[in-house]
Amino acid sequence: MRGWGRWAIGLILIWIAIFTAHNLFGTSWSNHCDPGNAQFNLLKSDPIASFHAQGELFTWENDGPDNSWLCSDASLSLSYVGDPSALYPEIKANMGASGWTELGGVYVSDADSSVFQKDVAGGVRLNAIVRKQPVWAEVDLNAPGLHPGENGF
Repeated sequence: MRGWGRWAIGLILIWIAIFTAHNLFGTSWSNHCDPGNAQFNLLKSDPIASFHAQGELFTWENDGPDNSWLCSDASLSLSYVGDPSALYPEIKANMGASGWTELGGVYVSDADSSVFQKDVAGGVRLNAIVRKQPVWAEVDLNAPGLHPGENGF
């Protein structure tokens, strides 16, 4: 039994070392993909990121800067908790007022979701999906990576 205990502790220590190295290298690699989180900062500085709808109880924010091995796109998700039937149209109206263009055609907008695009400085095109959920309305923002075509190694 004593041998198994040492073996288990050794495996745990190896796992901790691998996990730490993976995250440290992943962070430094992501700085190659999006130096200074420039694409993510485009999302954070957009007026929709600081918008507060009337009737919202609170806003839940999920940041998604490019901190991956595969040079993924930066993302930002904003969930406005409250009555979605009142929040959804107000958020859509604010998207238009903030310079976002609602797309039609291939991207189908229905009563519960809408797709938006916005061109910002430097020719970067931001994308957004606004969704009505059961107890909140959600805005999912996305900025393309700075190195299109580069996927990790």
